[in-house]
Amino acid sequence: MSTLKYIFFISLIIFVSLFAAKNMHTVEVHFFDGSSADRTIKVPTMVLVSCAFGFGFLLAWFFELFAQFKLKGQLREKQKNIERLEKELSRLNQSSNVNVEPDNPTSLSNN
Repeated sequence: MSTLKYIFFISLIIFVSLFAAKNMHTVEVHFFDGSSADRTIKVPTMVLVSCAFGFGFLLAWFFELFAQFKLKGQLREKQKNIERLEKELSRLNQSSNVNVEPDNPTSLSNN
C-alpha cells in the first residue's frame, strides 16, 4: 500500500473517532422485522458510527478481495498463454535451421 493510502486511511480513522467521541449521547435504533412489533435498541452514537464504519470497511475489503482474485485468475491465464507461446517458439526454432539472435530479431543468420 502506498504512503498516500496509509495517510488517507489514518486520517479517516482519526476523523471518524473524533466525530464519534464528540457525539457521546445515546440514540435509538429501530429495526423492522416484518411483524407489527417495533424493535428498538438504545446505543451510544460512538458505537453506531464505529459499526457503520467497520461494516463499510469490510464491504469495501470484500469487493477488493473479489477483484484481486479475478485479476490473479487473469494473470494465471496470461502466464499459461506465455508458456504455451514460448514452447511453440522453441519448437519452431528447433524445427528450422535459422538462428535468430536475441538482441536483434530482424537479423537472420543461416549456418
